[in-house]
Amino acid sequence: MVVVLVAIVLIAVAIYAAVLFFQRSCEERIANAKNSIEEIIDSPLEEELRAVRELPLSGDSLAEFEQVEHDYHALINQQLPEISEYLNQIHEQLQQYKFFKLSGELKQKELQVENAKERYAQLNRKLVELKKTAEVHKKAINELKEEYQTIRKTLLAKNFSYGPSIDKLEADLAGLEKDFDDYAKVTEEGDYAKSSSLLEKLQAKTHSLKIALKKLPPVYRNLKNVFPEQLEELQSGFKQLSSEKYGFPKDMEKQLKTIADLIKENEENLKQVEVSRAEATDKELADLIDEAYDVMEREYNARLKVKRQEKHFADFLEHAQAQEKELLIELDRLSQNYTLNHNELEEAHTLNEQLKKIKKEFDAYLETKDKEALVYSEIQKRQVAVLESMEKIEEKQKEIGDSVADLFEEEKEAQAAVQGFDNDIHRLKREIELLNLPGLPSEYVEYFFKVGREIENLDRDLNKIQLNMEQIARELINTQSDLDVLAQKTQEIIDSSALTEEMLQYANRYRSRYPEVASAYQHAYDLFNRDYDYVGALDIISQALESVEPGCYKRIENDYKEGSKRRVVS
Repeated sequence: MVVVLVAIVLIAVAIYAAVLFFQRSCEERIANAKNSIEEIIDSPLEEELRAVRELPLSGDSLAEFEQVEHDYHALINQQLPEISEYLNQIHEQLQQYKFFKLSGELKQKELQVENAKERYAQLNRKLVELKKTAEVHKKAINELKEEYQTIRKTLLAKNFSYGPSIDKLEADLAGLEKDFDDYAKVTEEGDYAKSSSLLEKLQAKTHSLKIALKKLPPVYRNLKNVFPEQLEELQSGFKQLSSEKYGFPKDMEKQLKTIADLIKENEENLKQVEVSRAEATDKELADLIDEAYDVMEREYNARLKVKRQEKHFADFLEHAQAQEKELLIELDRLSQNYTLNHNELEEAHTLNEQLKKIKKEFDAYLETKDKEALVYSEIQKRQVAVLESMEKIEEKQKEIGDSVADLFEEEKEAQAAVQGFDNDIHRLKREIELLNLPGLPSEYVEYFFKVGREIENLDRDLNKIQLNMEQIARELINTQSDLDVLAQKTQEIIDSSALTEEMLQYANRYRSRYPEVASAYQHAYDLFNRDYDYVGALDIISQALESVEPGCYKRIENDYKEGSKRRVVS
């Protein structure tokens, strides 16, 4: 029973605490809502309304202000008091513990307070915009008035700088003055909504007029003082150059007419105050005039260069032709005795044709230069190119001449070389004959006769009517190489045969005591006298003797070499 009572007491305490918490929470929310209402009511918006009400408003601006004022008074005098009264009622009902009902109603009123705050902010923004618009237009009137006075003074003081534009500019200024008066009137009446559109148009017209005043004077100055004088100078220069037979890469007469037409066209652009078109035409005129000056100056300078180079060109051509003639004569002479392997004669004839073409072109220029109008810039480019071409022709002439200049000396050197080959092969033959050998290896004999035939072929080639020195040079190299090999083979036979004879004599002291020496002796003897294999015979007998007397071969070989040296010296 006691436990039940304790539980009941605890539940009651909890419920009471919850009720107190809810009451205090609701009271705090009610207080916050009332504070927000007081802040709106105590705001300085009423004073702002009185200040704006004193402005001269009309039209849409006045209607907008009256709507703001009406909405503000409805908010302050009706909506907010009703919300405040209802909040008081909720506060009184809190004591009656109608919590669930009061919670929903309180939430609804809090939402209404938030809506009222947002509505207040909107009204405040609209009021600020009205004031700002009034200030903007007031400032704009002063600025536009100053700009108008500046434009008017500029036109009065510098009307001579605008030429045919002055009438249109003054008319535009008069229109600007009327537009300004209309704008000022609407602004003074307070119809800022209407005056905003007028302001944009007025500012655009003022800006356009200022741009025209700034950009038209230099265009008119060019049109009045610069371009006509330049055109007259160009026309006079063109007439003078044409009479002196100058030609031009472009139709200069047509270009000068275009310049004259554009000058007239830009006068009309200035008259109509077409600023962008006038500037574009001004630039086009400047470019065309500069181009015309450049073309005439280029042709004048090109003619001077061509004239200065005429004698040099003629001398260069004459020299190249003289060299070509000498080269062709020399090649024709050489071709009677020598084969020209690298198309030297054909290349020389090609160079000759090129020089003929250059001569023909140069003669045509000399014939027409005083009779017809010539584009000297093109002639000067051609002149430079042809001079470079003739330099290359002379280089090629020298290259061809150098390539055949030594043919006669090469022939003499080849003859001397062949004579030397013949002497060498006969010397080798005598050296072999002095040995009185029983015979010679067939391979050596074949090689000897091969080299001999090569020498005979060379001698025959050198005695032909037309010599192919390039082929002869290759044969000389091959024959020299083969002759060197033959000399090595000959020396090998001389050395091996002499050493074999000495080793056979030395073997006599061991033949009776060493059967292997006796056998080797007989084998080596047969190789020497029957097969003429002197190297093989030396190898057989030397190995046998080394087996019974190590080092004997080296000693005998050294003695032989020393003896050979002494024989050479003596």
